[in-house]
Amino acid sequence: MKNILSSASESPGTEALLILSTITGMTKERILLSFENKIDDELSKQTLESATLRSNGFPLQYITKKCYFYGLEFYIEEGVFIPRIETETLVDLALELIDRENLRTVVDIGTGSGAIAIAIALNSDCEVYATDINEKAISIAQKNAQKQGARINFLRGAFLEPVKPFIHKIDLIISNPPYIPTTATLPKDVLAEPHDALFAGEDGLDFYKQFFKEIEFIKGKHVMMEFSLEQRDQLKELCYFGNISFFHDQFGKIRFFHIKI
Repeated sequence: MKNILSSASESPGTEALLILSTITGMTKERILLSFENKIDDELSKQTLESATLRSNGFPLQYITKKCYFYGLEFYIEEGVFIPRIETETLVDLALELIDRENLRTVVDIGTGSGAIAIAIALNSDCEVYATDINEKAISIAQKNAQKQGARINFLRGAFLEPVKPFIHKIDLIISNPPYIPTTATLPKDVLAEPHDALFAGEDGLDFYKQFFKEIEFIKGKHVMMEFSLEQRDQLKELCYFGNISFFHDQFGKIRFFHIKI
């Protein structure tokens, strides 16, 4: 199986163990201890099918149904965006802001698997709302919140629409929105994720353009989001009405911005 996975993975041995563990229900340690034991034909067939999927660029997280974020294990499946380790710094920045400014209510727009909202809810005293236009994402996020014991108010809808009836009580709006230009070339495994969670027009700015049109709803709010470094100058123009600050991720790349409207 390692040979099959080597075309798609830098760690084929590790991924082989993860796939075997998912298919057989055995721990990685037990698999290693019983390495020479033969698994039955049906499990062997499922393992080969999963390895072949992975070799063709299918995300490992969709095969194992697991991903990890902020020290937590999340359930994930095809059709829902896979949270990235870089976005953990966005949570750190938000928690620092929440503590410094004594913020009480947060909304996570485009919550996906619920990773950001759940991490904030478990590490603060904030009331947390989370929205997504994708019905499947809301369902997966609710499952993850229940698994982690996080109290989140999930609402389906685009942008701020679901929270407009009580927008006055929101202190912080946070998001890891789609910001990739449609002209960008991406790896196969990334392209297997939901298109509308990745791409945002030719310049990747469609989400921000639409969001900041609704300035009357976000006056007095803190906004903290992820973006691509190449979009910094355009974001400064979009956010002409306030002082925008930029922050690095844990790998030293400018990836996040904050603005008080």
